[in-house]
Amino acid sequence: MPASETGTPEPSGAGGDATEASWIGKAFEGRYRIEAQLGSGGVGRVYRARHLALDRPVALKLLRKYHRERWVSRKRFEREARSLAQLSHPHIVAVTDCGIDGDAPFLVMELLTGESLDARLRAGPLRPAQACDLMQQLLSALAFAHGHGLVHRDVKPANIFLSRTEAGGDTVKLLDFGLAKLVAPSTDVNVTRAGETFGTPAYMAPEQITGEECDARTDVYAAGLVLFEMIAGRRPFTGKEYEMLRQQMCEPMPALSTLCPEARVLDGVLERAAHKDKNQRFADAAAMATALADAARGLGEPAQRRAEAPRPTRPGTLRTARPGTLRAERPRTRDGGWLRTGALLICGVALAAIAALGGVIYMLDSPQGAERRVLLQRALSSILESTSDARPPPPPRRR
Repeated sequence: MPASETGTPEPSGAGGDATEASWIGKAFEGRYRIEAQLGSGGVGRVYRARHLALDRPVALKLLRKYHRERWVSRKRFEREARSLAQLSHPHIVAVTDCGIDGDAPFLVMELLTGESLDARLRAGPLRPAQACDLMQQLLSALAFAHGHGLVHRDVKPANIFLSRTEAGGDTVKLLDFGLAKLVAPSTDVNVTRAGETFGTPAYMAPEQITGEECDARTDVYAAGLVLFEMIAGRRPFTGKEYEMLRQQMCEPMPALSTLCPEARVLDGVLERAAHKDKNQRFADAAAMATALADAARGLGEPAQRRAEAPRPTRPGTLRTARPGTLRAERPRTRDGGWLRTGALLICGVALAAIAALGGVIYMLDSPQGAERRVLLQRALSSILESTSDARPPPPPRRR
């Protein structure tokens, strides 16, 4: 399967039938010709098809043979078409058409280029800032769905597609509303009944495991686990299926900071999103998005402050004078301080002498010149004595 198009890899050992194998080349309702299989899940398969009238590639989803023969599965599939048709959002895959060809109901969606988040994480964890950006896009899609009375109930990396943009970035597209449950009143009362359990064990909220009523907080729980996995590089709960379900019910999610200290500012958001008691979680995806945006502002700040802080230098070390130049810092000695003090003292005495000489002219021209000459001699003698006393002491000898 090309990793660059919509779909998930075929599960190991997934079975099919002769009818599904012969669908390559079939034109559904004479409008969509199947070209290749893109991926497969537990309920249906996704194919690349071509809209014959518009000559445009599309993604076409079909139920597996087993589910086509079950009335409940077909009703869920039809409800998915109706649910997605009313969700026009930049981060939710667009449904353009649906129909039934013989006994095969199908769903037509936009064909995406990129890879699933599940495939991306196989290469390693994401940077915290990048993970928060992708999660904000996902929460935007969930908040829109919640506003329309829909709960996804199967939020996981395999259902989060990273569509490539022309600029080379990633745009989140939320896939597979096949397990979506209408919170608003619905006539399909027999399609989703209380006590039924749907979802993926690694991301199921406690109320989802026990078959209780699910709402927007169920998706918030799964989103918290996905954010943890994006940054930590592993799921918060691991092991066999029954062990994961036990952990989901009884054990708190590990602190993200123990695996990624840089992301410690996100610990509070994740703790609340993945709380076992849904009453303690964020009310919906919009509330989680607001808290995540506030916490994400602190990502990287301590490291930045450390980089900007001036580093102490020692005598004889190199330091940057201006960008692109280096200079050696001269070692400071105690002798320099004594010399500067002595020079300042000599300058002060010299200024005093100049002021005294200014008065000489006045005294020599005055009638009392003789008496003032005597006073002048005494003043000059005093200045000379003070000058000789103000000489700086010799610098101490170095051993």
